[in-house]
Amino acid sequence: MNQKIYKQLMADTGGDVTQINREYVANTFDAVINDKHKTVEQWAEAIDNYCLQRYFTQHWQANMKKWKYSGLKLIDEVNALHPRSVLDVGCGYNEFRGKINHLIGIDPYNNNADYKIATLDYKTKKKFDVILCLGSINFGTQDKIVREVSHCVSMLSKGGTMFFRVNPGLQHKKTEAHWIEFFAWNVPFIIDLAKQLELKILDIRDDTNQRKYFIYRKV
Repeated sequence: MNQKIYKQLMADTGGDVTQINREYVANTFDAVINDKHKTVEQWAEAIDNYCLQRYFTQHWQANMKKWKYSGLKLIDEVNALHPRSVLDVGCGYNEFRGKINHLIGIDPYNNNADYKIATLDYKTKKKFDVILCLGSINFGTQDKIVREVSHCVSMLSKGGTMFFRVNPGLQHKKTEAHWIEFFAWNVPFIIDLAKQLELKILDIRDDTNQRKYFIYRKV
């Protein structure tokens, strides 16, 4: 759950859900929520979903050329692994399609994805030799981050490789991103998560714009 939105709701209403309505949400969060919800948590989730949907469908723009390690350079690096299957989680405009072999792109917001679906909602018995998580597992609380990475690990083949680009908690500058909660990734958490999920760390380094780039392998 987006704590930034939840805390604002609690500060304004004291937890009284009857004070939350369409007009209040529009004025406070610039969000249009037509359905009524029974709890503050449900309202927070609905507003968070709206803000993410609006930002990544209408305002966010991709630029794969700017990334030193986690952009177009990955095409040759991934293909050199000769993967039988590749999953691009949060693929955006699906720019690796046709460039990385045997790739499937999923994204909850972009029509260019092969499957327009959220990470945790994507269910398959297929195992992937490579999974890309490039700027996609960045939103919400630590619990949500762990659940999303764990779900990806469950779809990874034994010996498979995961490539990550993550945000250290830097807010995007556009006004429409104001209520989005960016998780503050850091090296100790990357190391602890690898231990928790029994993954081997192959690399950790700084990428463009203070992002972290790292590689896990499933042992």
